[in-house]
Amino acid sequence: MEELVELGLPIWARWIRVRGADKDVPGTIDAPVAVGGATIALGDAVVLDGDGAAVVRQARLDEVLEAAREREEKERVKRAKLQAGELSYDLDGLRARVERR
Repeated sequence: MEELVELGLPIWARWIRVRGADKDVPGTIDAPVAVGGATIALGDAVVLDGDGAAVVRQARLDEVLEAAREREEKERVKRAKLQAGELSYDLDGLRARVERR
């Protein structure tokens, strides 16, 4: 695990449990698994970043990917505006909400 930390990879673990290989019990392939309260089925995607992990059901992959791309573009545009000196107070519509009272 130390090697992974040195690489800078985000690691999430409640505990570390070393469990040796057991050849007495046959495993299963392509069966859903439960990890941290989430069920992951064949074809689902597990997406991880510095904020955590999310399971995306196979049936929603295209929808979620499109939404993620739209959000990324929106954040790119907002970042450029912020770097140009605009305020999030204005970009997020807070001035209009706060000062109209």
